[in-house]
Amino acid sequence: MDLGGTIYRLRTERNLSQGDLAEALGVSRQSVSKWETGGSVPDLDKLVKLSQLFGVSLDELVLDRKPPCEEAPPQEAPQEAPPPVTVVVQRERTPGRKVAGVVLLCMAFLVLLLLTAMGGPLEGLVLALPFLLCAAICFLARRRPGLWCAWTMYYLADVYLICFTGLRWRFLFVPSTYAYYSGAHFISAAVQIALMLALIAATARSFRNAPLPATRRNKLLLLAGAAGVVVGPYLLSLLTTALYRAGVHWAVTPLSALQDLLALYLAAAVVTGAVRMWRTRRTEKSENQ
Repeated sequence: MDLGGTIYRLRTERNLSQGDLAEALGVSRQSVSKWETGGSVPDLDKLVKLSQLFGVSLDELVLDRKPPCEEAPPQEAPQEAPPPVTVVVQRERTPGRKVAGVVLLCMAFLVLLLLTAMGGPLEGLVLALPFLLCAAICFLARRRPGLWCAWTMYYLADVYLICFTGLRWRFLFVPSTYAYYSGAHFISAAVQIALMLALIAATARSFRNAPLPATRRNKLLLLAGAAGVVVGPYLLSLLTTALYRAGVHWAVTPLSALQDLLALYLAAAVVTGAVRMWRTRRTEKSENQ
């Protein structure tokens, strides 16, 4: 039996799917399929991981030959079936996730209690809202709760800056508005841009190992997302101007906040997808060599 047939036999004996095996090895499902059909051969490090995962030697894996026994028994004794592999997929876990949620809930209650006692229940509720939302994320999100908390905090901070201060980072790229802002405004806008870049980088890094084949559909989605980074906020700005001229002033501020957030979310999605697609292609090329 060839190497592909051996991998298929060992995988099916342990009731593993191609997706389970691919995730355990950090490769795509298409790579496992090519190994089993003879389209490509695993690298040496992948062969070592396969032998460790299946609990066999490299000789048995590559040559489909079991190591000879030192003492041959006179009669063949019934052999027990190999123990099933129960833990294959390594899932990302966040230690102390629930503990962090409890701490955030206590902080939210403390902020609400102190500001209510000082005569400002509404202010207390507003300031306690970020802690409450992050606590809910810690309890509900089993994967990447820190990333989702960072996105939530940035969203709330951006809405606050636009709604209550009128400050937007876009003014840095409009020199005609510099006369209306002070040095503190420039520093705040620069910090906001740095936070946006950090969020995009953290999101791309967190999802970089998720396979994304370079299919035509995925490429078109990335191009559409890249176009949406520019076109989406522009269309929202046209809608905001039309509503302002129509006298619907209450919708101007929320739509202004939505413009920046839409551009940021689309940019993060495009960068993350591009990184995933690039890593997937690099992995497939290295396996086919």
